[in-house]
Amino acid sequence: MVLLLLCTACSAATLTSYPTQVPSSSLPGQQFWKEGVSSFLFGTNDTQEWYSNNVETSAAIQQALKDAHFTLMRTFFFDKSLADGHSTTDAEIEQRLKTIENSGMTCLGVLFNIFDVNFDKHVVTYAGPRCQIYEFGNESDYNGISIDTYLKQWNEVIPLLRHINPNAKFIGPATHNNLGNNNFMMMFLQGVRSSGVLPDAISFHWYPCYQDIESSCLFKANSYGQAALVVHALVQHILGKNLPVGITEWNYFPSYPPPAYGDDPNFISNFTTDALLSMIQADVVFACQFDAASGTFGLDMFDYRTNEPKSQFITMNNLIQQYRT
Repeated sequence: MVLLLLCTACSAATLTSYPTQVPSSSLPGQQFWKEGVSSFLFGTNDTQEWYSNNVETSAAIQQALKDAHFTLMRTFFFDKSLADGHSTTDAEIEQRLKTIENSGMTCLGVLFNIFDVNFDKHVVTYAGPRCQIYEFGNESDYNGISIDTYLKQWNEVIPLLRHINPNAKFIGPATHNNLGNNNFMMMFLQGVRSSGVLPDAISFHWYPCYQDIESSCLFKANSYGQAALVVHALVQHILGKNLPVGITEWNYFPSYPPPAYGDDPNFISNFTTDALLSMIQADVVFACQFDAASGTFGLDMFDYRTNEPKSQFITMNNLIQQYRT
C-alpha cells in the first residue's frame, strides 16, 4: 500500500505542478517577483555558530545579505547550545532576531527542541511580531523521534503557540529528505488530517549528493523540483488541498568534509542555478540555502576568516537581481 501510494504520488507529480498559484498572503512577508517567482526562494540558514566570526557577529556579512536582497533567514532557536550545552539566554535570542533585521530579511524560526514546551512558548512570546513563521523541530525523523511522538507534540504544542501568536504560521515536519525515514512525511500528513491541527506549510531538506563525483552531483541539481513535486502530490492526495511547500535546508552535500569540487566556482554556480530553477518550475514557495556563515560543514556562503562572499552567494545574488521586482 505504501509503495502504491508513493508511486501514485510520483506519477501525479510528473503530470501536474502544484499549486498553480499560492496566495501572496500565504506566508508573512512573502512576495511574488517576476514570472510569479516567490521571493522566499532566496533564503539562507543561521545555525549553531562554530567560529567567533559568523553571520551573527559580522556587520559586513549582514550588510552583504541586505544589499543582495536575500529574503528569508531560517534561524535556530536552540534551548541549549550545541557547542557547550549552556541554556540559551534572552540575549542570544535577541541576537538572532537582530541578525535577521540587520540583514533585511524575514524570520523563519526553528523551534529545535519539540519537548521543551516552556522554552518554545517563551521564544514565540519574546519574538512577538518580529518572527511570524516557525518550523517545529529539525529532522526529527533522522534524529530518532518516532512519528507518533512527533504528532503527539505537534497536536499539543502548536495550538498553544497559535494562542500566543495568532498571526504566526507553523510549518512541519522538516524531514531530512522529501519522504522522511519510515514514511514520516506521509504519516505526518495523515496524522494532522485526523487531528485537524493542520500545518500552514510543509517543509523538508534536500542534499542530493553523497559520495558522488562532480558530474553525477551536477546532474542531480534538477532533483529539487522532482522531490518537491512528490510532496505536493502527497499533500493534495492526503489533505485534499494545496499547501505551500518549502525546502528549508539545501545544498549539494550533507556532511563534513564536502568534496573539493564544491570550491570550484563553475561547479557551484551551475549547481546553484540549476537547483533554484528546478524549484521555481516545481512551485517551491520557500527555500533556505545551508548556510550563511556559521562554520558548518564547509558550506558557508562567506569565508569566516575574511567575510568575503563565495561563489554560491554571488550566484544567488545574480538570480535575485534577475527575478526581483
